[in-house]
Amino acid sequence: MTKDERITMLRMKKIIPISLVFLLLGQSSSRASWFIDDAYAAMEMRRLTNQLFISAPAYFGITVDEITSTPQGSGLTETPTALSNYAVLIDGVVDKIISWDGYSPNEAIDRDGVVVVKLPEGDGVKYVDENGIIRLAPINHTDIVSEQVSPTQKVVPNLESTESVTVVIAPQPSDPAVAKENAPVVQSQSVASNNSITMVIAVPVVDPTTSTVAIQVVTDGRSGTSIGVAQGQTTVTVTELPQNQNVSVSAVITNTVTNSVEVVTIPVVATPVAPIVVATPARDSNADKANTAPPVIQNVYINAVTGHKDADILVPTIANFDPSKTRVSLNLLGRNGAGVTVGLDGSSSVITVGWLAPTVSYSVKIIIIDLATGGKTTISGNDIP
Repeated sequence: MTKDERITMLRMKKIIPISLVFLLLGQSSSRASWFIDDAYAAMEMRRLTNQLFISAPAYFGITVDEITSTPQGSGLTETPTALSNYAVLIDGVVDKIISWDGYSPNEAIDRDGVVVVKLPEGDGVKYVDENGIIRLAPINHTDIVSEQVSPTQKVVPNLESTESVTVVIAPQPSDPAVAKENAPVVQSQSVASNNSITMVIAVPVVDPTTSTVAIQVVTDGRSGTSIGVAQGQTTVTVTELPQNQNVSVSAVITNTVTNSVEVVTIPVVATPVAPIVVATPARDSNADKANTAPPVIQNVYINAVTGHKDADILVPTIANFDPSKTRVSLNLLGRNGAGVTVGLDGSSSVITVGWLAPTVSYSVKIIIIDLATGGKTTISGNDIP
């Protein structure tokens, strides 16, 4: 099998499971592109009459060429390319937006039943609004994406099958887009101590007598956070976001007089990569092994009162012991799986361990734990017979 044949086979393996909602048949458009779905009203009607399986913040379309020109799995190109944002589509819905080099393994795409499509420049589609201003419709999580299968037709996700409707793709403006009023602004991002991301978002200013605002952040097609904004509040802090991912940020403005809702979404925001922090060891494991004496069994006897075996064990001094940096214990583990652990204070003393099974032998060890790294050093003594 040639490489081209392998690529074709793997692409079809990725695409075929989705063909129930993406009709990958018919003549491809000669112009590969994303476009805004111009049948929004019709799609809303289908949603309200339970013919469309999901509601969405926005509706887009793509041409067949957008799929066939994108590797549908890792390793299908000769080499990695520059990182770009790709939409991972499941059943016509944007499940994730990933940054991918078109080559390297990625768990979001290396599975059956997904279609991967590269986002256009600016991660959205430009259009001219009713006031003649050029805007950007950003592509985000949970948006619905239909597919153009011929120059005049497209298919959209439907509850039971597919549906074909006429489509006319409007050309995109070439001039820069102007941000919409009331768009949220990400002011800063920082890495928390647990390597999650904290994001500070500026809240749009609205008339508090007629409107309320909530900030919504979505990390993939299933996980989101929505935070209500108090009157006079200017920023919202969102914590525990995943690092190195694309998240959607929206302002949800509700008019309390008309009960209408306006959702203003910005292009996906990449969270930073949390640096890998290597802890500085508080102890030297090699020095502990070289300088720490093993535990010594001084006496083993049957306790006349309990009938169980007792053992007197001399534990060693632990050099440079600091209870805020080091934890030390005496560990006895029986051959029957039962064990005893006694915490130590780093000084040499005789420890009496009781209630041992009379017929069971026990291993005897000193365990030194470096609290800075979690590393363990084991000093073994003779077994208790």
